[in-house]
Amino acid sequence: MHGPFRAVILQFPRPRLAVPRFSITRVRELASRPLRDHLETLSWYYHQAEYLAFTRRHSMDFDGFIPREQLVTESKDSLAHSNNYRAYSNFQLKLLLREALSTGIRFENFIDVGCGKGQPCIFAKKYFGFPNVYGIDFSKPLIDVARRNLAKTSYQSIFFLLADATSWKIPDGDSLVFLFNPFNAFILEQFLQSNQEHFARYRSLIAYGFDEHRSTMCSRGLEVIFRSYRHQHSILQYRGSPSQ
Repeated sequence: MHGPFRAVILQFPRPRLAVPRFSITRVRELASRPLRDHLETLSWYYHQAEYLAFTRRHSMDFDGFIPREQLVTESKDSLAHSNNYRAYSNFQLKLLLREALSTGIRFENFIDVGCGKGQPCIFAKKYFGFPNVYGIDFSKPLIDVARRNLAKTSYQSIFFLLADATSWKIPDGDSLVFLFNPFNAFILEQFLQSNQEHFARYRSLIAYGFDEHRSTMCSRGLEVIFRSYRHQHSILQYRGSPSQ
């Protein structure tokens, strides 16, 4: 190209490929994360897809949020100290139960205190095949949903019971007791006091999801043997429990 047009064109800078600062920052952020975090993210997506496929295939009802005030129960005193119902992540459940099983204890029972619609019980059986699985809840409508969910599977030895945690006794045998923060410290203390003899007799553990009141457990004679700050869950055992 000749003449004045060429001079004018040469005045403009050559275009460059612009990389947004956000993209560079994001790449640096991802690169700085431990490999474990990346693997956990991928695992979370896998378990979420598995959960959706499983629940849709069996037409199960686990989801939803039920405010405490809308829970139906005859235990009015316990209701006043309960927490809202919400489902627990099957990904988080597997992480927590794996830690409990890494102790080498062969659990006879898996117990979900405040089982709601039964999701942890069914997935505990699905993932780890515990010999006996118990779910207790003080709300009959929730227990009814849990039983309907169970009826859509072929799993055996899962029992959903209408019971109040303040007086319910853990069955004999080494047990893995799971709680997804179903109630406050007032009910938790009563549950632990009611079952103190069990914890002293067996090597049972408590797997505590969203462990808001773990200090209450420690004051009742349990100690934290594992805790994840990242996931806010912990494993506890009674200090006087048998070592073998």
